[in-house]
Amino acid sequence: MIEEIVHFCSDQLRLEGVFAYNEDASPAILLCSPHPNLGGDMENNIITSLARVSGEMGFSSLRFNYRGVGSSECHTKDIAQIFQYWEDTMSTENYLDAVNDTRSALHFLISQLGMANKIFIAGYSFGCLVGMRVGVENKNVTAFASVSTPFGRYNLDFLRRCHKEKLFIYSRNDFATTEEEILKGFEQIPAPKSIELIENSDHFYRKQEDLISKKICAFFQNIS
Repeated sequence: MIEEIVHFCSDQLRLEGVFAYNEDASPAILLCSPHPNLGGDMENNIITSLARVSGEMGFSSLRFNYRGVGSSECHTKDIAQIFQYWEDTMSTENYLDAVNDTRSALHFLISQLGMANKIFIAGYSFGCLVGMRVGVENKNVTAFASVSTPFGRYNLDFLRRCHKEKLFIYSRNDFATTEEEILKGFEQIPAPKSIELIENSDHFYRKQEDLISKKICAFFQNIS
């Protein structure tokens, strides 16, 4: 597996990512990180596990930093303003810049591999939100997986008409949502869909990252 630091543009901002691939044609996964103000970057424990495990299981992948995170550019260089900018996305539905960043990352991934390859999206926490929005709207995305979906925090009505394959992974001790909200939200989403409970864990899934990554990659491998 070859790994390269890459750059691409989103709203005229230069974003950074890590593109992992082999020389043979392979399915690919776009990896979407958690919220920047909650430890969300492309070096997050779930995201890096997914990148490594997916490579071992024959997938290419792209993980990336949203604007203002790491070396990705932002509209301002003031650290306090960047923090507040991202803080505002946690209490409102105004997170479309992150959706645009995710769209741009997907377009970059497709440009590197071509549309003949199967493309999947896997998101964690806030990354579920932006990843699923892009996955729903883009015809090149075959299916997506969502770890710790923020049910009850954001409006997820955009999933109501989505008939792509969907995997949801959750824990009972997730500070971002409750099991009741998760199961209620899952019930309202149309098939095809599946859900997996990770026992004895919480929102961060410490020491269970590879288990989750293998479940996600196996899910994608089983999609014809």
